[in-house]
Amino acid sequence: MSRDKEKKEYAEPRDKAQWVEIMSHSRIIAAVRSEDTLNAALKSPVRIIYLLFGNPVNLGRMIKAVRDAGKLPLVNADLLQGLSRDAAAVEYLSLCGAAGIISTHHETLRAARANGLISVLRTFTIDSAAVEAGRRFLAHFQPDAIELLPAVAAPLVIERIRSSHPALHVIAGGLLSDLQQVEVLVKAGVDAVSLSDPSLWVL
Repeated sequence: MSRDKEKKEYAEPRDKAQWVEIMSHSRIIAAVRSEDTLNAALKSPVRIIYLLFGNPVNLGRMIKAVRDAGKLPLVNADLLQGLSRDAAAVEYLSLCGAAGIISTHHETLRAARANGLISVLRTFTIDSAAVEAGRRFLAHFQPDAIELLPAVAAPLVIERIRSSHPALHVIAGGLLSDLQQVEVLVKAGVDAVSLSDPSLWVL
């Protein structure tokens, strides 16, 4: 790999400082799947918003709305309509103003890094084989964060992740219904929790 290519591939995300500051103080991320819930998230105190839907027609407008609200917009590249998850799609999302990309795919997250975006690996920790696959992924590329789904599995695997990747932010998501569950996860070492229920979008 040439020096210039390596520098581009591993450049610091442009919103890294704000990301680190938010992750050190805020424990809840709003995960939105519709424009109605996006409007609720914009009015909430959360500072990071996951966009789990969108298409080329509305993504630019939604990302701008999140930015205008003083929050960081992270887009799940695997769940979009009308866009693939290749490097061109990631570059488009970067030009729209996305702060980061969420994906289960190695090359998508590499493209995010190359475009100065925060990279979040979404992994399903449903069994030991899935956990090992996630560890192999991290051996080749370390994103800015890993999101463990379902959230209830996070306490079972977080020590293994922390032992080999102590600087990695760990997020948990899925199958959560109350703030008591969030507290349990934070005590177990999770940095933040992504939630789709607007009633739980509190600091």
